[in-house]
Amino acid sequence: MNRSKALFRTLFPSLLLGLSLLQGCASMEPATGKQATASASICNQANSAVIDYFGLIDSAKKERPELVEALAKFPKGADLHNHLSGTVMPEDYIALGSAEGDCFGPDTSVPTMYAITTAAASGACNAGFKPLAKASADERQKLVQSLSMYQFDYQGIQSGHDQFFATFGRFGAVSGSFSNEGPMLAKLLQQANADNVIYVETMMSFQPAAVSRLADLLRQRYPDASYYTESSNYPALFDYLLSAGLKNAVIAAQKDIAAYVSSTNAVLRCGAADQDPACDVSYDFQAAVNRNASMKDGSADLPKIFTQTAISCLLADAEKRVVGVNLLSGEDQPVSMQSFSTQMQFFSYFHGRFPKVNIALHGGEITPCFVGDGNPALKDHLTGSIRAGAKRLGHAVSFSYLNDVDKAEVAAVMKSNNTLVEIPFTSNAQILGVAGEEHPFPQYFRKYGIPAAFSTDDEGVSHADYTSEWIYAVMKYGITFSEAVRLARFSIQYSFLPGDPLWTDVASAKIVSQCAGQAPGSSDPAEPCRAFLAGSAKARTQWSYEAKLSRFDNEYGPKLRKYLGN
Repeated sequence: MNRSKALFRTLFPSLLLGLSLLQGCASMEPATGKQATASASICNQANSAVIDYFGLIDSAKKERPELVEALAKFPKGADLHNHLSGTVMPEDYIALGSAEGDCFGPDTSVPTMYAITTAAASGACNAGFKPLAKASADERQKLVQSLSMYQFDYQGIQSGHDQFFATFGRFGAVSGSFSNEGPMLAKLLQQANADNVIYVETMMSFQPAAVSRLADLLRQRYPDASYYTESSNYPALFDYLLSAGLKNAVIAAQKDIAAYVSSTNAVLRCGAADQDPACDVSYDFQAAVNRNASMKDGSADLPKIFTQTAISCLLADAEKRVVGVNLLSGEDQPVSMQSFSTQMQFFSYFHGRFPKVNIALHGGEITPCFVGDGNPALKDHLTGSIRAGAKRLGHAVSFSYLNDVDKAEVAAVMKSNNTLVEIPFTSNAQILGVAGEEHPFPQYFRKYGIPAAFSTDDEGVSHADYTSEWIYAVMKYGITFSEAVRLARFSIQYSFLPGDPLWTDVASAKIVSQCAGQAPGSSDPAEPCRAFLAGSAKARTQWSYEAKLSRFDNEYGPKLRKYLGN
C-alpha cells in the first residue's frame, strides 16, 4: 500500500466507514457505553433457537442430501433484505484487508476478540497489532470467529445479540475502504448466484461526511429538540437543508453509485467473453438511515437522523439505482426505542413529500426478552412503521408476542396496506433467539395470509447462506412445493423494481390480462404481452424467473416434490 493511500485511510476513517456502509442490521459502531449497558442485563435466557435452527439444517445435509441439492438449485427469486457489509464472509474480509496492508489485534471492547484496523501512514501497525497478511493459521481462525458468528459459544440470547452487532466495528476498517466496495458487491452477487437468486436489493448508507456536515448546520440553525418532534416544522428543516447543499450531496452520491457499479463490473468482468456468471444477477440499492445516531451523551441525534432521511429520500427520488429507503441498526437500543415515534414522523413527512419513493423498514425486530413483557413497542413498531409508509417490514418478529386481538389488528393493517414481511430465519435465531414455533412466519403466511419472503440479512456475519433459510423452512414448517414457488414469486412481486408486476394476484397465480393464455417464461411471448414486458423491469424479471422455474421443474421438480409434496 503506498504512502498516500495509507495517509488517506489513516486521516479519514469515519468517512471511509460511512462510504462502505459499514452497517448491516448493526449500528455504525458496536454497542458501547449507555447502549451496551442498557441491553446487557435484560436478556440472558439460553438461546435454544440457535441449536434448533442449525441442528435441523445439519441434519438435513447429513440425512437428506438429495433434498439439500434440489433446494440449492431451486430458483429463489429475490433477496430483498440484505446489508452489503454484513454479507461479505470474514474470510473475504481477511483477504481484502491483507491486500491493503491492514493490521489486527485485540478489540478494545472485547479483548478476547480480534479487530482489524488500518495501518499508520508509514505502513506500520500500532502497538499490540500485527500485519493482517502475516496472521498465523490459528490467528486467522480466531479472526473468522471475531468477525462473524462462526463457532460462537452462545452463553445466552444477549451474548449472541451483542456478538452479532459487534462484528461490524471489527471489520469496519476493511468494509470502510472505498476501493473494497466493488469486490464487496461482487461477493454479494456471486453468493446470490450460487444460491440461485435472480435479483438483490442491498442496503447502503451514502455520503456520510456530507450528512454529518449538513446535520451540524441544521443543529446550529435549529438547536431545540422541539423543532424535530413537531412535524409542522419539517418543511422549514428540509428547505434549510436544500439551501445548505443537500442536492450537491445527492449528486456526489450518484457519482459514488456509478463508481460502485463500474468497479463491480470490472471485478466480475461483466461484458467480457469470460464474464462471471454473477453478472446475470441484477441488483439495486436501498439508501439506509441509522436509527441510533446519537450525541456524545447518548441522547438521540435527531438532526442527523432527519438529515440522513432527507438525503436518502432525495437520492431515491433522483437515482434509478436507489429503489428504496430503509432504517437500520439495533431496534432495541435506547435511541431507537425512545425516538421511534419521532422517526416515524420523519418518514411520514418524506413519504408525503416524495410519494413515489419506496420505503421498507426494519420493524418489530424486538422481543419481550429485550424490551419487556407487554411493551407497547411490540405492536407499535409494526403498525407505526406501516403507517409511516413502509411497504415491507423486515423481521417483524414481535408479532409472536401479541395477544390474539392485537395480532388480528396488525394483520388487518398489513393486509389493507398490502405489506410484505421479510423473513431472515438465521439472524432472528442468532440475534433474538427466536425460531421454530415461536417464530411468526407460519402465522403470517398461513394463518393470516400475509405475503412473506425469505431473506439473508447478513449472511457473512451469520456465516450462512440463503439456501439454509429454505432448508430450515422445509424441515421445520413443512412448506410444500407450491408454497415455495409462492414465496419466491412474492419476493419479486414486492421488490422495488420499477414497472407493473406480472401477477395481479400471486396467491392465486392470476396473471395480467396482457399475458393471459401464455406460458409464463416462454421464450417468445406474443403481443400484447411482449409490449407489456418491454415496459416493466419488474415483469421482465418475473418472466425470467418463470423461465428458470420451468427449467428447474423439468430437471429437479420430481426430486423436490418427493420431499415437499405439491
